[in-house]
Amino acid sequence: MSRKRARTGNGPGAPSADDSPSMDPSSSALSTRAPRYTTVPTLTTLCSRLFADKFVRLRNNETIWARVSVHLRNLPEPLLPQLLADLVRVCPTFLKHEFLVTYFFRGLALALPGLPGVQTHTVRALERNSHLRDLDLSGYNKFPDPVFAAVLPRLPALKRLVLRGCTLVGAKTLAAAAKSCPNIQVLNLNYTAATPQALQPLLLACTGLEVLKLAGLQNWTDTTFAKLLSPELTLPHLRTLKLSHLALSETSLNLLLPLCPALRRLDLSFTAVRHPLLPSSYPIPPLEKLSLTSTGTSTADLLALLPRLPNLETLSLGALGASPRSIAAIDAGMTLTDAALLKVLPALQQCDRLESVSLVGNIKLGAALEPFVASVGRKCKWLNLSGLPALRSAHLAGLAPSDPTSLPARIETLLLNNTGLDDDAAPFLAALPTLAWLEVGETKITSEGLFEVLDACPRLTSLGLKSCRGVRVGERRRFFEVWEERAVV
Repeated sequence: MSRKRARTGNGPGAPSADDSPSMDPSSSALSTRAPRYTTVPTLTTLCSRLFADKFVRLRNNETIWARVSVHLRNLPEPLLPQLLADLVRVCPTFLKHEFLVTYFFRGLALALPGLPGVQTHTVRALERNSHLRDLDLSGYNKFPDPVFAAVLPRLPALKRLVLRGCTLVGAKTLAAAAKSCPNIQVLNLNYTAATPQALQPLLLACTGLEVLKLAGLQNWTDTTFAKLLSPELTLPHLRTLKLSHLALSETSLNLLLPLCPALRRLDLSFTAVRHPLLPSSYPIPPLEKLSLTSTGTSTADLLALLPRLPNLETLSLGALGASPRSIAAIDAGMTLTDAALLKVLPALQQCDRLESVSLVGNIKLGAALEPFVASVGRKCKWLNLSGLPALRSAHLAGLAPSDPTSLPARIETLLLNNTGLDDDAAPFLAALPTLAWLEVGETKITSEGLFEVLDACPRLTSLGLKSCRGVRVGERRRFFEVWEERAVV
């Protein structure tokens, strides 16, 4: 049944300060609605969500809690991670040390991401669960290194250790892990104080390592990186390597990649790498994901690299040529121009598995976006074209089927913040039946254009409208409700 919209005479909302385009979907001025389920959730999933929603009321009723707590103590261990995740989502500030230790410090997996109720003695209490295999303690930037180091000797079964954002984690924690946790397969040390020299023994001990994340570590340079290497070091099972925001160049990369023959996912964003291509004497790993955002990668290197990546599924080429440390000279340094994109386009078209592309922040792009969207973009599930001021609505025409027999585009997430879009883009966006997440912040699109998109995109559940002046400020976070309220059957 068709819908009609009443004219409302919306005035533009007050604009806010400009922000740099995000690499990932954001939450600012985000309007959301519950997704339409195509399958019935399991009974355990429904019960877990309901318990989390009612937790505060249950906990504050002593009579009811006396009965509930008995069942919670006896809850089967495999159900604990899901229940704790739902509680973290709904009421993280109510999860105190005593509650967590009493009910959740058992089982094989535990995730405590940055909870305000977690203290240093909470971390120490982990030693009571020697069978723990999966541990996430990300975000504790005030806990000293010895706190983590003291508990790891009691956790020999660990296979996954996430310490992201624990900025004081360093040599003592890494030494304890190297000595006591040789089974680690997933290691996340992003934004910690880990050094190459301290990490080397851990890499030598964990011969089955599959995931290694080292983003944002201070004082990692080509000189210090040499302390990571040794003749005995090999990483035969490593599939994911994240080196973003490190002061490393291809000098270090060319020493490391030959040690990783099974590598599938490589993040070099915001590094000093200019030539992300191994010498021809080395076989290149069969990469499925490659991020080169804010590197000095040239068009010639892209043309040489892409044909050697037949399995590529995710490619990030944001702000190519921009300095990883400064955006002061971002205009002059950009290397991805219209002419460059047109040269690279045939190689991108040959990447049959490509389903995620980011061109965010390449401010010199304009006319070449139209053929890119028509030939590559519409085949993707995830597409980021934010921060392209010359992008116009007409450049998105390729999102719509070219004729009645053509298949619709596959896009599920589309980021178009800080572009030149207006309501003329609405018909092209409305031609995306699988669209679930859309961001059009800081564009000229209005409520009327967005109504047309929502009418045609039933799977759309997240809509980013930050500084979207064509939508009233008070309606940006509740736009789905506004759409329903103004619908007239």
